[in-house]
Amino acid sequence: MRLFQEITDKIRIEKKIISRLRELGALSIELAKGPAEIGEVNRSAFNKLIRKGVIERGGGNSFFLSDHGLMKYRMDRVKWAMIILFMVLMVILVLYRT
Repeated sequence: MRLFQEITDKIRIEKKIISRLRELGALSIELAKGPAEIGEVNRSAFNKLIRKGVIERGGGNSFFLSDHGLMKYRMDRVKWAMIILFMVLMVILVLYRT
C-alpha cells in the first residue's frame, strides 16, 4: 500500500504543477512564466516534467506547459498501466489453470 501511496502522491504533485501553469496561462513560448511567477513547487517533480517534455523552456529562465508533451506523457502512463494490467491478468490466468 505504501508504494501505491507514493505513486499517487507523485501524480498529485505533478497535477498541481500542471494546474499552476494553466492558471497562469503559461501555454506557449510567448506566455512563458519565470520561477517567481510560478511560485513554490516541488523541484524534483518540476524537473521530471521538463525531462519528459511536459514543461518546456521559454527562453532565459521561463517555462511553459507543452500540450503536445502533456498528451504524450499521459499516453505513456496509460500504456504502462495497460502493460501492468496485462501482466497481472496473465499471472492470474496461470495460477487459475494450475
